Amino acid sequence: MPAHARDATPNLALYNLRDAAGETQQDVADGLNRLGVARGKRLAVTANQVSRWERGITYPSALYRQLLAEHFGVSVQDLGLTRQRVTPQQRDSPENDSGGFTIYQDPVSHPQAEDSQEEWRAVRRKLNIHRVQLAREAARLYDVEHRVGDSGLIAAPQWLPSTPIELARFGIGLAPEGTAPLVTGTEDVAAGVRPLASDGRRHQRYSLALRDVEQPRLFENRLAWHLAGVDWSQPDRALTFTTGTYFGGVDVSEALAHEMAMYHVAGDGSGILPASWRNLGFRRLVGDPFTPSRRPTAPSTDTLTLRVDDDGASFVLHNRAAGNVAVAGGMLHIMPAGVFQPSSVLPAAQVADFDLWRNMMREYSEEFLGSAEHGGDGEPADYSTEPLAAFDRAYASGGVRVFCLGVALDALTLWGEILTVAAYDGPTYDHLFADMVDSNAEGTVVKTGRVRPTSALPFTRHTIDELTASGRLAPAAAGCLELAWEHRRTILGRS
Repeated sequence: MPAHARDATPNLALYNLRDAAGETQQDVADGLNRLGVARGKRLAVTANQVSRWERGITYPSALYRQLLAEHFGVSVQDLGLTRQRVTPQQRDSPENDSGGFTIYQDPVSHPQAEDSQEEWRAVRRKLNIHRVQLAREAARLYDVEHRVGDSGLIAAPQWLPSTPIELARFGIGLAPEGTAPLVTGTEDVAAGVRPLASDGRRHQRYSLALRDVEQPRLFENRLAWHLAGVDWSQPDRALTFTTGTYFGGVDVSEALAHEMAMYHVAGDGSGILPASWRNLGFRRLVGDPFTPSRRPTAPSTDTLTLRVDDDGASFVLHNRAAGNVAVAGGMLHIMPAGVFQPSSVLPAAQVADFDLWRNMMREYSEEFLGSAEHGGDGEPADYSTEPLAAFDRAYASGGVRVFCLGVALDALTLWGEILTVAAYDGPTYDHLFADMVDSNAEGTVVKTGRVRPTSALPFTRHTIDELTASGRLAPAAAGCLELAWEHRRTILGRS
């Protein structure tokens, strides 16, 4: 198995079989899982696994090779999955002719594709440098009553309750199965934000362009819950969701951001141009941002973590590494933050993990303690084992109180943001995070102080203003900090 994705040799035979069948990687994964059931085997193949096979990053087992051949109606030899590397010289040699098919990669690249991808990368660089400023400018495209201060977030007024609501005081639910989203990011009006692939054809989805051209370290397609509605007047089902995929959300959100960067960053990349709807054809197609079911609206849970004692409160920030993550790289974010999604594709996980607190616990385990991420294709998370069980005990005993400040959208991407605050008492915080890491797979923990560096940032008006003025604070972080400060007496339990 290659150590890095860039060292892998793409499997063009497998890709071409899928392309000729008109199937997505998820279609192939579903087909293999069905074939497994027919053989009495419980499989959990994901679209991400199929993607890694096509990119040559991993090699399927004998069982999966047999199922792939059966799925496509070909022989195992036709899958291009032999470990032997056949060079052009070998295929020209008669003594190496085995009578089978010889698969090799054409080294000739498409010049138009190279130019298209370089232009696309240039816009991505501008986008990632100016995400915060672009989000603030994008917010100005919408009515002033929808803007959450100058954070770069927007929200329908009814999406932000008048006072924080404790997590235990409201429920979430799945919306009835309905029609597919009307806008998916595959429309012709969004074609201009997707570069040409190496074969000269345009990438069909923005997520595929990110995977193939930018190749971030952490970028896998997984099941995810998409936001369907927000209604705080219905405490039993205040938030409703549908089942989707992470890439489905990216296809819309990052396409919107790319389009904004194309027309609102100065040509030399030096600054931001005033917000205008001109040239934003895809954003116009999306329409009302507060009808989330019109498009795949993937949400994240963004948690401001407070340590509270008699001396005051402090919080931590995450410096997200631009080379590690596909979205929000190079920005400062509250932690933990992560996409609302199950820990596995298995049905049991989709039932057990449909819970905001459990989603937050898994993120605490990964971002604060450096635990391995539940990758989506293995066994579901076991909440009876440490460290997840310790978080549950703290929550049940009152050592941590968790509040929801409401739901908003990043104005640049229209990505959903479930804004939460977790207030830990000092002893509970110190016990749970005694082994807190300085860095994790997504970046590093921000520290301040030259003599005695600390990750504990004072939860004060001055600190919040300084961070906001830095221009590096992610919109969700800026909005969450501002709302938490507004409601600090409720959150901190002080009159």
